[in-house]
Amino acid sequence: MGSIPSVSLPSIVTCRECACQKKCYAHKLERLRPSVLNAYQNNLRILREDPKTYWREIEAAIMMSRFFRFHVSGDIPDEEYFKHMVEIAKRNEHCQILCFTKKYEIVNRWLGQTNGYLPDNLHIVFSGWVGLEMVNPFFLPEAHVRYKDGTTTARDDAMECPGNCTDCAITDCGCWVLGLGEQVVFHEH
Repeated sequence: MGSIPSVSLPSIVTCRECACQKKCYAHKLERLRPSVLNAYQNNLRILREDPKTYWREIEAAIMMSRFFRFHVSGDIPDEEYFKHMVEIAKRNEHCQILCFTKKYEIVNRWLGQTNGYLPDNLHIVFSGWVGLEMVNPFFLPEAHVRYKDGTTTARDDAMECPGNCTDCAITDCGCWVLGLGEQVVFHEH
């Protein structure tokens, strides 16, 4: 991720059930580094016990940043959470906010209820996995994996991830500027 501020929640706990959990890099990192797991669990505890503080701290980080990423680990827990993401993005147009998600139904419901509205600085990228049906009626950008055996669910025209979120952010390329219907492909990690 480089120097991009982010907030994460525990892996698997906030994620949809998916075969990706068997190979989850975030879950592996949590096992290898208990301090990382403790930090993610603390974030979830604050979200559940004191959501005003959780969102105030996230917005403070976003206010001081040009770029921010939701969920290097974990995913959007529910519709209320996503609503907060949208509201914070609207109030902080100076900051480009990126979020990969497999919680397609939450985003699709929001887009259906708001006539397809998302703030221009909130970049939602649907994350795919082999065997997981991606319902994407609004043609949001998509991220796919190139598995170790060379296979992928991405189209042939998918952009290859260069591997450094900071470099892409400051050069206006990569996931930060994916357009409707565009795809990026990551190497399995």
